[in-house]
Amino acid sequence: MFLSTMFANVRNALVNRLFAPLHRSWLWLREWALVLKPCRFSLLMVAAILLFLIGTPQGQDVLRALAARQSGHSDEWQRFFFCASAFAWAVYAWYWARVMLYLEFPNVPKNLVRLRAFRTWAPRLIGFVAVLGLACAFYLASLGYKDNDGGRVPVLLREYALLCVVGAFVFLTLVSLRRKLSRATYVRLKSAPLLRGRVTAPVVGLLNVRRSEQEKYGVLSFDGLPPATRWLLVVALLGALALFLLFVFAMQRSAPLIGSAGILLLAAAGWIAVGSVLDVIGMHLRFPVIISLLLLGVLFSRWNDNHAVRVLDERPQPWAERANVTRALQAWLKIQTLRPVGAQGEYPLFVVAAEGGGIRAAYWTATVLGEIQKRNPCFADQLFALSGVSGGSLGAGVFTALLAEQKTTQGAFRCGQGVADEMGLDVQRKAQDILGEDFLSPVVAAMLYPDLIQRVWPWPVARFDRARALEQAWEQAWRKHLPGSDRFAQAFDQPWRDRQDVWMPALFLNTTWVETGKRLLVSNLRVAPAKPGDDLEFNDVEDLNRFYSEKALPFSTAIHLSARFSYVSPAGALVKNDKLYGRVVDGGYFENSGATTAIEILKALNQLSKPGNTWEKVKPVVIHIGNEPVDALYADIRLDSDGKNPRTEPARMLAELLSPPITLLNTRDARGVYARETLRWHVGDSSFLHFGLCRKADQVSIPLGWALSGVVRYEMNQQLSDEACPPFNNPRNLQIIEKLLAARHPGNTRR
Repeated sequence: MFLSTMFANVRNALVNRLFAPLHRSWLWLREWALVLKPCRFSLLMVAAILLFLIGTPQGQDVLRALAARQSGHSDEWQRFFFCASAFAWAVYAWYWARVMLYLEFPNVPKNLVRLRAFRTWAPRLIGFVAVLGLACAFYLASLGYKDNDGGRVPVLLREYALLCVVGAFVFLTLVSLRRKLSRATYVRLKSAPLLRGRVTAPVVGLLNVRRSEQEKYGVLSFDGLPPATRWLLVVALLGALALFLLFVFAMQRSAPLIGSAGILLLAAAGWIAVGSVLDVIGMHLRFPVIISLLLLGVLFSRWNDNHAVRVLDERPQPWAERANVTRALQAWLKIQTLRPVGAQGEYPLFVVAAEGGGIRAAYWTATVLGEIQKRNPCFADQLFALSGVSGGSLGAGVFTALLAEQKTTQGAFRCGQGVADEMGLDVQRKAQDILGEDFLSPVVAAMLYPDLIQRVWPWPVARFDRARALEQAWEQAWRKHLPGSDRFAQAFDQPWRDRQDVWMPALFLNTTWVETGKRLLVSNLRVAPAKPGDDLEFNDVEDLNRFYSEKALPFSTAIHLSARFSYVSPAGALVKNDKLYGRVVDGGYFENSGATTAIEILKALNQLSKPGNTWEKVKPVVIHIGNEPVDALYADIRLDSDGKNPRTEPARMLAELLSPPITLLNTRDARGVYARETLRWHVGDSSFLHFGLCRKADQVSIPLGWALSGVVRYEMNQQLSDEACPPFNNPRNLQIIEKLLAARHPGNTRR
């Protein structure tokens, strides 16, 4: 008995000494968390916006693009809307946090004296941190510029950062002293004879506010809030409704005017107000309103999928009449044999494989191809096919469409000098102008407004689809830089129908079938046998032109099938005759290099090459356009490396849990590398030309996404000819272009 009592006393002493402090700390943290619970939407929206702008390359580049809007630019209004939306966001974060702390909620501490100072200052600090966080984001965005890169942009970014710092302290001062200033103004105005009228006196009386120490927290009902607060809620709801209608009916005109940063901040401000009201309803009814809306979205997803792939009413070229790769190769060779053979007695046949990677891949692909075309006017005729994935498909599609536009409007230039070189330069410049547009704003606007409402609306509304917003943004950019042309909105196979008397390179757009993981292809050629018994040129692939057969895909939609950037673009629903057959996602899910399709093109070429025939003179040359910026120090990845490569650093925590998803993500890139190296083996090192980007310690990050700032575009242009940047230890980009010139045909012919 004595021993058990002694052990119990020792145990209790240890528990009190070790765990009592932890228990008291837990109770203290729990109380403060409960105090902040009513203003969680203000905290969440401030944290989410700052995390994006400070913690992601895309957010940093949005701010760089904002500072680059010079006077006279069509999008210069973005700076005005950013300032207005940032002000609204910070004010709403402060004001609604303050309002929510006045209301009475279950399990939330009431008007305790020890919590008064915290409740007074917490909303002020939330708004202060919001503006100060913008200052930090602007300053970080200004880093990485070299010498005079970006002109005045880095200076503007630092000026904006300084203005935000000043603005943060001005904001904190005003919200802290507003009661004293209001009462002082009331004392001055109440005795003015002109302000003693029946109408003016009540307005002046609004300035006679209570002192901070007289405020009571956690005791008001929603009905007890001042009329001004309820009017502000009405204004917030009307503003959100106005933006919703604007983005539904005037997306392509309004979204680029406001800008993606402004849209994000306006959406965050609106969600602070709306979310706070939903919190009031939920906490008072003890009903999970937010969770119920999420569950409603899950339930309605059974019927409200509005992401059906767009089709046109016009009929495309009959699928069975399309040439396959073999027939297209024969047509290509017929054109080559009309000209003198090259200096080495060979006909170079170029095949391009363009990696995925959002707008970065699109801009880099179009820039590389435009530079080759500028230096070698024979290139467009010697180029047999382009295989693109994701952003690489967009770059290859823009380049191909520009070649079609050039040949349709100005004739076909074949292996010429002078004027032909100018036309090559025009292709590159136009491609860069088109892809330099802001495609992110329409996507963000659609995602945060109409497409978000669609998630809790039971019936699909095609106009709300954010995928259409991106496709229409591409179409709008094409019209802007090529007035009178609407090629991106026309049928996909239109470029090959316009001028059938000249060669147009084939285009292969790779996408992925969700339900099977198989590769799907969109091409102007037929990629499946026309009838049983025909030669099989592509293994385990589905032809989307055969699937739609009676309906033509718009050019922009065909590209987007390959470039459905995860979650930014939704999975496309393959609907025919009102029946859902499956969904498609980004081609990078299958493999991100485009090399698998290029290999199968070369297989068809090998079938034609027999000793003694003309095909012996055809020399296949592969141009692989990578876009992932590679650090030269870590380009060579091996298992027995020194362990300093950040890409191969093993996980130290939760390895058992994280290993499967990490593996699934990395195998996509590994399959791409495998396909790329297999493609290199097919043609040999001398005929495999790799263009790539590198990562430098003193350069700005080149992000993924659907918008690029001017400094990032400048950096990519520099890397095309920068001899200080060898990607993958291959010859430098400039040397590769010089190597391509050796494959140039003589002669100067214009049709």
